[in-house]
Amino acid sequence: MTGSVRMFDVGNSGLQAAKNALSTVGHNIANVNTEGYSRQRVEQTAGPPIPVTRGNAGSGVRTLGITRTNDEYLSRRIEQEAKNFGASEERDVYLSQTEQIFNEANTEGLNRLTTNFFNEFRKLSVEPENQAIRAAVRESSSRLVADMKRMDTELKEVQQNIDFRLKGYISEFNALVKEIRDLNALIDKTRLGDQSPSPDLLDKRDASMKRLGALADISIAKDEKNRVTVTLAGKVAVVAGGDYINLETQRTPENKDIHKRAGALSVVANDPLPVDLTPYLKGGRIGALIEVRDKDIGSCHDQLNDVAFSLAKSVNAVHEQGFGLDGITGRKFFDDIKDFNSAAETIKIADPIMNSLESIAAAREPHAPGDNRTAIAISNLSSIKGLTGDSDRTISDLYNTMVGELGTKTAAATRSVNCQKDIMAQLEGFRESKSGVNRDEE
Repeated sequence: MTGSVRMFDVGNSGLQAAKNALSTVGHNIANVNTEGYSRQRVEQTAGPPIPVTRGNAGSGVRTLGITRTNDEYLSRRIEQEAKNFGASEERDVYLSQTEQIFNEANTEGLNRLTTNFFNEFRKLSVEPENQAIRAAVRESSSRLVADMKRMDTELKEVQQNIDFRLKGYISEFNALVKEIRDLNALIDKTRLGDQSPSPDLLDKRDASMKRLGALADISIAKDEKNRVTVTLAGKVAVVAGGDYINLETQRTPENKDIHKRAGALSVVANDPLPVDLTPYLKGGRIGALIEVRDKDIGSCHDQLNDVAFSLAKSVNAVHEQGFGLDGITGRKFFDDIKDFNSAAETIKIADPIMNSLESIAAAREPHAPGDNRTAIAISNLSSIKGLTGDSDRTISDLYNTMVGELGTKTAAATRSVNCQKDIMAQLEGFRESKSGVNRDEE
């Protein structure tokens, strides 16, 4: 009788193991299209031996637990490349928008307008008393000033759009941080003795960490209970077991060290005192947005201001020494620019020039018909180096260099996006072949 009972127990253990395996197979097939899902398998082992009259008899099969097929190294690689892809994509989007502001093919362009401005003074030097040419000088000046203001406004609009997008990503970051904290708690609760934690919860947490890693530069560590600690930019542990920290965006003063302008959003963590993380956020979508806003667009803004400031200062220095048709000297062509950092925004043609064509100085001496020396001197400013902050460049050279550098950065960002897409597709393919569900195999 005892042998019969043992036989039934062995058969029952096999049926239970097969039932668990079939249930797991069904779960795998049901999740064949679930993003981030790892194929699960039932871990089995032979039951403990039972002493019998002559030796030991088997006691059937035992189910150790359900585990997932997962390559930890590959998962970390995917998280890293997701961060790189996110950064490249953000740079490509906003550098392309910035490049369009300076696109000489779509508009007359600042380079052409600057050239026209100096050319009109060159024409004026041929006929200093010609009212039509004087009107052309004023018109070319107005168009040049208007285009500088347009560029200044559009650069600020791109930076404002970046701030708006940054705010959205910080909200998403906070939601993911809370989700990972909650999954830490659930994984800890679902562990039974020495059994492995729930594979489904581990997959969900990995998917959340991948999305979080695409947003910012994070590092991950696990403890003995399989809970993760997530550290942002090597500075703040935004998830530590059952605790988490939210990030905030605040408008803060200017920070010249990172080229941040006054009023631009900063990323702050309360840990428990406020910590400004903006200088340390380098990777992912958030880091890329800050870099484009402060360094790339900030550099363009500075150079545009340099062009406006240098143009106004150098033209005024010559124009003040000349005489208008009315015999008056000492007049500026542009209003004085008080703040270099707002030169493109505030540059303005002086009221006397706008009110009277005779105020435009072309002569070096009063009431000297045909005197064109001031007009020639102003036209020659186009080829003089050192008028800007760069001693080796003319005003036009500075602008052209800026546009060239921006174009190079934009092209590099576009290439990087395409490259990262291929890398991500390859890594996801590897993961799918190792951890994904194959219907035929199931």
